[in-house]
Amino acid sequence: MINSSLSPISISIDTLEHNVELVRQHLFKQMKSSLDIGSQLIHEEMSGISILLRPIVKAFYSKMVQKDLEHGTRKSINGTLKMTKQMVIDGVEPQSEEFYRRLEDKFPGYLKNDQTGRQCKQNHPNFTRLRENLKKTFEAQVLGIYPFLTIENDVKDYYELCRCAFPTANECKAILKDQTDHMIIGQNIIKEDLSILDIPSPAARAMIFRVLQKGFNAKIEEFNIAIDNIYNFA
Repeated sequence: MINSSLSPISISIDTLEHNVELVRQHLFKQMKSSLDIGSQLIHEEMSGISILLRPIVKAFYSKMVQKDLEHGTRKSINGTLKMTKQMVIDGVEPQSEEFYRRLEDKFPGYLKNDQTGRQCKQNHPNFTRLRENLKKTFEAQVLGIYPFLTIENDVKDYYELCRCAFPTANECKAILKDQTDHMIIGQNIIKEDLSILDIPSPAARAMIFRVLQKGFNAKIEEFNIAIDNIYNFA
C-alpha cells in the first residue's frame, strides 16, 4: 500500500545539500548575533545590581552562553536540519500524518538541546505547559525550514533562496511570526513564575529573564528589518 503522506522527491541531492548549507550558515550567523546581543545586555544590567548578586549572574550567564547555549543551539539547528532534509528526501508532506509522527519521534532530542527547556526545572508545575509549547515551536521551526530546502533553482546565497521560498516579504514575515508567537507564549509561561528557571537567586532570575526578553525583542526587530532588505534590494 502506498503511503499517501509521501510524494516523490523532485529536487536533486546536490541542490538539497546546497540549500541545507545556506540555511545552516544563516542560522549559525543569527545565533552568534544573538549571543553578542545577550553579552552586551548582561554587561549593561550588571552595572545596576548588587555586588553580592554579580558573581551569581556572571557565573550563570557565562556558563549558559559560552559553554551551553552555543553548543546546544548548534546541535538543535543541525538536528532540525537533518530531520527536515530527510523528510524532503523521503517525500514527507508537511503537516501529514507521517510528518507529525516524525516530529513526535524527534522531539525528545530537540527538547534535550533546546535552551528554554534546558534552563528550566523539569519538575516545576508549569513545565508540562512549557514542554507542550516547545513542541509547537519545534513544529513551526520545521515548517519554516521546509520551503527553503525544496527550492530547485540554482541560488547563490541565502537571500536569493529566501526570495525563491517566499515570493513576498509579508509571506516571509508570516513564517517568522508563526515561530516567534510560540516563543512569546513560552516566555509568558516562564514569566508567570520565574522559579521555573534553574537559577538560585530570585533577583538573578528576574535579571536574566529581563536580559533574555530584551535580547529576543531586539532580534525580532532585526529579523524584520533584514527581511525588508532582502526584498527591497533584490
